Amino acid sequence: MNGHLERVRTASNVAVQLVWDVRPDLPDGTRTARQLLLKDPGRVNETDREALHAFFRARIEEGKGSDTAASWEEQLGEVLDYTAWQRFTVRLDRANGTGWQPLTKKLHGALSGGEKAIALHLPLFAAVAAHYEAVPMAPRPILLDEVFVGVDAVNRGQVFALLTALDLDLMVTSDHEWCSYRELPGIAVHQLLTDGDDDAVTSVRFVWNGADWETE
Repeated sequence: MNGHLERVRTASNVAVQLVWDVRPDLPDGTRTARQLLLKDPGRVNETDREALHAFFRARIEEGKGSDTAASWEEQLGEVLDYTAWQRFTVRLDRANGTGWQPLTKKLHGALSGGEKAIALHLPLFAAVAAHYEAVPMAPRPILLDEVFVGVDAVNRGQVFALLTALDLDLMVTSDHEWCSYRELPGIAVHQLLTDGDDDAVTSVRFVWNGADWETE
């Protein structure tokens, strides 16, 4: 996912990435267990196995004390749910020599309007795409109202390229955006029209094919 995200940089060279790491509120042994579980099974030695055994035994005892599971099966599921040990952190690079920094409220507040939109949108798109991976053949809709307000044309093209790479089914509303970017291979646009003489509303359909407009 970071491979897709790194292709989008603002005009001022701002980019974002995701870091999946152990939650800081968990015991130190969690980080060690995670490293051992990621290790090649062929290289896991007896000391490693003992460390993992001790870690999971402690987790089981902790689960018994918390009384959050109704059955042994549910309790074991909680103990083995490694996703609960993790959290995603959004990091931002401003290409100013400070490197990748966690996207805090203070750092986000220092960005321009377009950069703020980029920093918030990209991680959400990545999360949506990852969620849809669970059912590969299902529709992958993403709906955006007043799409990319405050984001300049160059960056909008980059973001549309990201949405295309993530294979999301995009539906947007806007009073100004026509989506005519080379990075976008195709999209249908319905422009709503009204007649001043009555209350009728109709639409005209246009198709962008990645290079030019087709009218129907």
